[in-house]
Amino acid sequence: MKQLVLWLLLFGSIPNPKTPFQEVFEERFTNARLKHWNQVNGTWEVNRDEKLVKGIKNSDWAILTAKKELPANYVLTFSTLVTPSSNLFEVMLNVQKEKYLGILYNQLESRVAIEDRSLFSNPEKERSYIRTTGHIGKLPKVKIPMKEEWLDWKIQKSGNQFFVWINNEEIIKFTDSERIVQNNGKFGFAVNGTAQLKKVTLYKIKKEIPMEQFVGKPYEKPFFLFSE
Repeated sequence: MKQLVLWLLLFGSIPNPKTPFQEVFEERFTNARLKHWNQVNGTWEVNRDEKLVKGIKNSDWAILTAKKELPANYVLTFSTLVTPSSNLFEVMLNVQKEKYLGILYNQLESRVAIEDRSLFSNPEKERSYIRTTGHIGKLPKVKIPMKEEWLDWKIQKSGNQFFVWINNEEIIKFTDSERIVQNNGKFGFAVNGTAQLKKVTLYKIKKEIPMEQFVGKPYEKPFFLFSE
C-alpha cells in the first residue's frame, strides 16, 4: 500500500499524461529500428514480436544511449532480463562530456551500487569504454539477491537526489551533495555480457518531489578507499 500511495503521489504531479520519451521496440522496418538511440558498442538486436532489444557485448561493453535529453527532474522506468553470466548491467544517467552517474546491477558481487563513471570517447587509449573515475569507494552500495527473471526498474531524479526501485522495492538512494551530476544530459544502458531491455519510458516531473518516506536497504561499508 505504501508503494502504491507513493506512486500515485509521484505521477499525480506530472501535469501532462504524455511522456517526453517512450520506446517499446516495435518498429516495422529494419532501417527504422533504434532510430531514437545511439549504438555505441556491441550488438543490439530488436525483437519486434516480443517488443524488446537484446544487447550483446563484443570484446568490451554493449552500450546503447538515447538521443533524448533528460529533463531536470524525471522518472525513468524500464524492464530488464540480464543473463547470469553477465558481470554488470548498468543504467547511465545524465551523460555529459564523458561523465555520468552509473547505477550498477553487479551480479558478480550481488549488489546494486551507485558510481561516478566515465564513458570514454577514445576507448583504445583508455583501455575500456567505461570506468569508475571519481569518488571511488565513497558512493552508496547495497547487497541484494540476484534473480534470473525480468526486473521492473524505476529511477527518480528529484533535485540532487536519486532513488531506485526494483520490482517496486526501495533499493538505494543517493544525495549528490558534491554536485557530481550535471542537470540534463542523455541516458543509456550498458551490459558487460548480455541483457534484454523493454518498455523504456521517461516521465518529466514539473518540480522536485520530497521522498522522506524512502528507506532503501542499508549501505555497505567499504573495505577500503582508493586515493584519487
